[in-house]
Amino acid sequence: MSLVGVVPQVPPVDDQGQPWAGPQGMGDLALYEPAHVLATLTVPSGWAAHATGTPLGEVPERDGRVRYSFAAAAVRDFPVLVTRGYQSATSTVNGVTVESHFAARDAAAGKRVLKYASRALTEFEKRLGPLPYTHLRVVQAPLSGGAGGMEFPGLVTVGTSLYRAKQDPLKMLAGMPGMEAFQELLDAQGAGLLAQVGAQVGESLERTLEFTVAHEVAHQYFAGLVGSDPIHDPVVDESLAQYAALLYMEWAHGPEAAESLRNEALVMPYQFFRLSGGRDGRADRPTGDFDGGELEYGALVYGKAPLLHHASRKLVGDSAFFKALRSYVDTYRFKWACKACFTQELAKASPANAKALGKLRARWWEEAHGDEDLGAADLQGLMEAMGGGLGDVKLDAQTQQLLEQLLPQLMGQ
Repeated sequence: MSLVGVVPQVPPVDDQGQPWAGPQGMGDLALYEPAHVLATLTVPSGWAAHATGTPLGEVPERDGRVRYSFAAAAVRDFPVLVTRGYQSATSTVNGVTVESHFAARDAAAGKRVLKYASRALTEFEKRLGPLPYTHLRVVQAPLSGGAGGMEFPGLVTVGTSLYRAKQDPLKMLAGMPGMEAFQELLDAQGAGLLAQVGAQVGESLERTLEFTVAHEVAHQYFAGLVGSDPIHDPVVDESLAQYAALLYMEWAHGPEAAESLRNEALVMPYQFFRLSGGRDGRADRPTGDFDGGELEYGALVYGKAPLLHHASRKLVGDSAFFKALRSYVDTYRFKWACKACFTQELAKASPANAKALGKLRARWWEEAHGDEDLGAADLQGLMEAMGGGLGDVKLDAQTQQLLEQLLPQLMGQ
């Protein structure tokens, strides 16, 4: 059970001194001024409490309930989750206790999540500086609306569907819009190809699980430490968290794995959005301005926008890029960053490219060059890019045209 939002927080104010107006129904809920929290939570017998901060103890009450206490310093939010029937696994990274809490039936995946979170924190602390908390918790949660995870300072959640994806990948995909027609297409190719596709999808979803965990851990820095407005400027922290997760894959698994994930997790969602009838547009806008819903938001904010950082890195080189990234975290730690602040740090690290960096930000965040920069794939091309035998499913011209005509309707465009 998620009790996120039950603890009052101090909202940031705008340039006119007016407090934040509240969530807009898409993306993250909020982010607040850093605050100190001392909390006591009492839960029924058999339940456990999970929250941000250092645990101060668990005290059994006479009526069977259990009282938990937590202390948290300089956190921008204070999430509360309670679970029943969960198991836990822990590790330590540079003095930070990393905890994974998961349903008993998902113990194997829960332990892999602990490994991914610990590895991601290790890599990020090397490049971005130390995490200022004693504990980092990852809690399995039945998220909805297509969300793979949700971040809070010192605590993140990861969707149950990702924990179970490897067990039966095709079953997980069965409920997605448009999968009925795709399933019929695969059935027609025979059981062997169906099994091959299932295995490939399972491997892809496991990479997605690791990538998602890394993304949520990266949010500890963007916008947990480096504050930014997730309602009016979601492109700031989401693009950095997404690209940092891609960097993690490069550091942990090598450049080829990172390039594969770049295509799979960033480029393909944009191309699928376009193929399904969505229109390219400005990525830098408030969450409430994405009229195309979650699919448009995901394609532009999570897919196209993070590739600004990839283009900037190519322009200035690795040395200047990583110097600027660390400087950005150090400069705005516990403060509020602006939309152009990271570009400004890049310009300091590579003065000769200052003008070009500004043009890149405008191109990737403010303008519509996605098809030119990422390509506008057709259905056959997307299937070949997914691999696992999907490229062997040859569509005749009539079938391909029919599916491409159906996609916008299936995806609600």
